[in-house]
Amino acid sequence: MNKQIARVCQILGYWRLIDPLILNKNGGFCMKRLKRTVRGTALPLLMLCLILLGAGCSKKQYTLTIAVEGEGTTLPKPGQHNYEQDTFVQLQTISDKYSVFDHWAGRDADSVTTDNKIFMHSDKSITAVFTTLNHPLNININPVMSGHVQVDLVTDAGKIGFPHGQTARLTAIPNQAGTYFVKWSGDLSGPDNPVELLITSDKNITAHFAKAALEVTAGPGVIRAGQAFNVTMTVKAGERPIPNITINLTENKSQPFQGTKTAQTDANGVAVFENLMFYEGNYNLTFSSTNLTSIKKGFTVDVAGAGAPTDPYLIHNLYGLEFIGEHLDACFRIAKDIDASATAATSYNGGKGWLPLGQKSTASFKGQIDGNHKTISNLYIYRPDEEYVGFIGLITTAVQIKNLNLADVDITGYNRVGGLVGEVKDVPTFLADYCSVTGAIKGSIFAGGMFGRLSGTVSNCHTDTTTVAIIINDDSFNLGGFAGSAAGATITHCYAIGSVTGNNKFGGLLGSATDSSINQCYALGDVIRLPRNALNTAIGGFVGYLAYGCQIADCYSRGDVEGREDLGGFCGYLVQSIIERCYSTGSVPVPFADRGGFVGYRSTSVEAVITDCYYDSETSQCSDTGKGEPMTTAEMQNADNYSGWGFGMIWDISPAINDGYPYLRNTPQ
Repeated sequence: MNKQIARVCQILGYWRLIDPLILNKNGGFCMKRLKRTVRGTALPLLMLCLILLGAGCSKKQYTLTIAVEGEGTTLPKPGQHNYEQDTFVQLQTISDKYSVFDHWAGRDADSVTTDNKIFMHSDKSITAVFTTLNHPLNININPVMSGHVQVDLVTDAGKIGFPHGQTARLTAIPNQAGTYFVKWSGDLSGPDNPVELLITSDKNITAHFAKAALEVTAGPGVIRAGQAFNVTMTVKAGERPIPNITINLTENKSQPFQGTKTAQTDANGVAVFENLMFYEGNYNLTFSSTNLTSIKKGFTVDVAGAGAPTDPYLIHNLYGLEFIGEHLDACFRIAKDIDASATAATSYNGGKGWLPLGQKSTASFKGQIDGNHKTISNLYIYRPDEEYVGFIGLITTAVQIKNLNLADVDITGYNRVGGLVGEVKDVPTFLADYCSVTGAIKGSIFAGGMFGRLSGTVSNCHTDTTTVAIIINDDSFNLGGFAGSAAGATITHCYAIGSVTGNNKFGGLLGSATDSSINQCYALGDVIRLPRNALNTAIGGFVGYLAYGCQIADCYSRGDVEGREDLGGFCGYLVQSIIERCYSTGSVPVPFADRGGFVGYRSTSVEAVITDCYYDSETSQCSDTGKGEPMTTAEMQNADNYSGWGFGMIWDISPAINDGYPYLRNTPQ
């Protein structure tokens, strides 16, 4: 200021003002000395010069403009500020909680020094740029390598994490089929997938995956054959239910069953197999689905019914037939056609096949069987050294069997061998009605298409079997197309079609019969001797050996007969029995002894009655009389030649039926 005043004094010519005398000892002006020196009007002029000089000597000012981008502020505050030329302005940036200062921008950003100062030698414009704080997002996978997480809305490359306040979309993706995302844990929870996550801090999350598993969660308790039930399945991956999974149901042994075989899980991971129905037996079910581990479920289905006459056990399959063997005194009903071909497997009973029901006298069959007009097919038995061989081995008490068909059996036994029963032993109250057997029967003693030995009453039954003798101990006897032997039996409206090959006492219907009544029956098969040198005796187209109180009425045979002794087109050997209104048409070759077109040997010492019986002399190549009367083929086919036969009631004749020979009206042809 002193220099400025001195300058003014020089300008005004008051050079003396610069003299130290006008200055005080501190270097300041002494106004009293100045006034004495400059008097009067010179003082106002001096003051004006001082003002003008002060104005002309001050520095120029410049404007600093500060702007902000992002969340934050500055000191000086954002806006415009004026500073003198050549001034250094200190800058300070202040970030908010979730942002950070990043850099200076704007026209003069390069003027800001590293220590945040700016030199004001001109107007300046700068912008403080703040960026949102980035939070790390750490993702773990459990189990390791079971899946991965796709993250969307990730910040630019080189940035680790997410800007504060941004939303990340997370999608959990399994690495292999059958594996599913289960849930999130850590800073994210729940099963939602994909899911959005708001980034407000550092995040640590875990994505849990699990292999989906099938589980049977509800099923029946005690199951009875033919009873419908449901099985409930669930599919879960860990604790998470998996929807839209298709599950298939199969039975390991391909045993048939009814009901739903494919089901799909709902939103709760639940699938229901409805209205399943199995027949009795042991089952192993497999529940399977693509890419999932199958599970097996074993269970037993009990036989339906109570085994009583009014509520019999219902049999649907081979397991049910085996069940009969465990309940020999119960009542049964065959509810379904049954294929028993499994009995032929080498693994079934050691290759012996079916175990006859009640094969021992101490454990014979004592129950009842209603076949319900169903068929048991392909039953196999191979027990060549055993007795009482057949579907049923032995019956020793009052038993009823009806409406049962056995088809394509293959049965081999030694003694008392039959397709249906090995032996009905001394049971006059036994009853069989409307039963049939087809297939092959092989036995040595007492072997027949339906019965090995028979007592009781049989009606409306038939066989179509090949019955072949097995020679054991150099002998075989009592073989028949229907029964090997009948003793105390009543047989009505029955027939046998198949051939019989035997050694002694064998015939198209019966091998032998004693004390029995046979009515309105017939046999069509050939009766053939075994090709061996042993003596073949008592061979007949209908019965081989007939003796002791038998009566046969209204029957016929059509098969050829061959043998060596006691050979007849209808009966081979006849003793103390009656045959009436019967005929035969088969050929009878010349034997060694006792050959006849109708009867081979007829006892003369014991009464044997033959009444109104005939044979075809042309087809039999015989002409003997007194044991049945010969007629030509034309005569045999004329009803007028059968006096007292009851045509129109028991018998009838037609060129289109039975080759024109008489046939039985009430016995199926």
